[in-house]
Amino acid sequence: MKNKSWVRRYGLGLLAVGFYVLILIFVNRFLVTNQKQEIKNFGAEYQAEVLTKDHEQTLARWRKNFKLSAIDLPAEGSSELARVAKNAVDHNIVNSTKPFTKVQYNGQTTWLYLVSDPKTNKGQAVLIQPATTVRTHYLKTWIGFTVIYLLILAALGWFIVRRRQQLTQKLAQLTENIKAVENHQEPESVILTPDDPLFDLSVQVNELGTTLNSQLRDAKLQEQSLRSLIENLPLGVMLIDESGQVDMANHALGEILNTPIWPDQLATYVDYVKTYALSRMIEHALRDPLKHTHRRQDIQLVGDDGRFVEADVISLVNQDGDTPKQKVLVMLYDLTEIKQNERMQLDFVSNASHELRTPVTSIAGFAETLLAGAKDDPQKSTEFIQIIRDQAQHLEALIADILLLSKADQAQPLSWEAVDVDELILDEEKSLQQQIAAKSLEVTLDHQHYQAPTFTDVTKLRQIVRNLLTNAIMYNHPQGKIQITLQTTADTLKLAFKDTGDGLTTEDQSRIFERFYRADHSHQHDNGGTGLGLAIVANLVEQLGGQVQVKSQLGVGSIFTVELPLSQDNDQ
Repeated sequence: MKNKSWVRRYGLGLLAVGFYVLILIFVNRFLVTNQKQEIKNFGAEYQAEVLTKDHEQTLARWRKNFKLSAIDLPAEGSSELARVAKNAVDHNIVNSTKPFTKVQYNGQTTWLYLVSDPKTNKGQAVLIQPATTVRTHYLKTWIGFTVIYLLILAALGWFIVRRRQQLTQKLAQLTENIKAVENHQEPESVILTPDDPLFDLSVQVNELGTTLNSQLRDAKLQEQSLRSLIENLPLGVMLIDESGQVDMANHALGEILNTPIWPDQLATYVDYVKTYALSRMIEHALRDPLKHTHRRQDIQLVGDDGRFVEADVISLVNQDGDTPKQKVLVMLYDLTEIKQNERMQLDFVSNASHELRTPVTSIAGFAETLLAGAKDDPQKSTEFIQIIRDQAQHLEALIADILLLSKADQAQPLSWEAVDVDELILDEEKSLQQQIAAKSLEVTLDHQHYQAPTFTDVTKLRQIVRNLLTNAIMYNHPQGKIQITLQTTADTLKLAFKDTGDGLTTEDQSRIFERFYRADHSHQHDNGGTGLGLAIVANLVEQLGGQVQVKSQLGVGSIFTVELPLSQDNDQ
């Protein structure tokens, strides 16, 4: 690039010198022609002076101002000029046909001009003038022209350099903008006038920058939307590059793997994945970077919670560039709740089968005993028939609770209406008065800041009250007490059922709401319980958007507390 610039400057210098030489040649010819014409004019003036008057004064002025001498012909005298003039005429160097000639005189070129009347050839004379006279006369003009020429060259050079610098600056800015576009950065705007040679280029670069900015904004918004979508997905997502570095991991992945996610720090998948089976799936995907693979497997993760996940590990290969690039996508679906529900369903079926088999076996056994001859004994037959009736009632209650729990699992729409909870509790107490009287229990209802009516689902609330009151009766001691506390706030209904029964251990309290769960020290079979009442309560409370909890102490009793929202915002 520097060599080309030097050659360009050298060529421009030669062009300027050549142009100057041409002007010199042109001016020299002009001076020669001008000098000849001037001598002719002097000759005409000389003839006029000679023919009309004394011309000594004119000749003196010519000799002083123009170094012009005149020799009348025929030439006389012994002066050098006279001899030069006489020699030129005698040798026909100058004549009427060729009046001009150059001779060497005193070491310099001298013009000789023959003056004569073309008609009479009278008044002949030879005008003699050095050839340098006119050049000397025009020397100041020539110096001035040279100075002006040099100034013009200097101004032109400055203009070219300045123009080149401006052009270089503009090109540099446009180059930086193009580099910024290549690096996906926002370029600076370049504003030029329409007559600028780079105007069209700057417009294109500016439009390219604007288009790129728009595309970058759109791409950024799309990336943010995608990341926001992935971050809020209920499944765990992790994107891994070919070296094992984690490019992206969402919050759900951290919850499933029970590990913190560091989005702003470099991490490998090994930092997050602690389960060998899942690590092996990822390693298999990374082994063959040019092959698209998809593996799926149910895995139980290592950890205290023992989560179950369905792991999808997909190898993604990008063939767009010169070098194929691999990404590994890991998706984890949390199956823990599904597995728990499956286990609970299996346990429920197993427990229900066992609970149903017990009264059925008892009924069948006593019926066979009666058929075998016990019916003939009035005392035994009455006892056996009573047992069959009790077992049938227990079986009926068990089936009713199973059906009720099945309906509760279906999460039917809530029906909100005004209800007097105080009156509802008293109604349920009356319906269970026979069981209360059988154990000589004392039931009290305490109102604390209660305001009626209250808006809730009456049917579900009635089932909750009935089951909690039945539970308090069933597991209480004879002559025990049951205290029901009713309290409302602006948006909450709180019910507490306190009994004086055997109480529960800490382990029993954590599992008491499971279906068919029985405390080891309880006598649920003897009391005719189905083991589903508290499970039904927990299910109904959940549907109403509330919560139920138990506090208990062995040998003292238990308190079951239910809190329900009094707003229809929880209506499903």
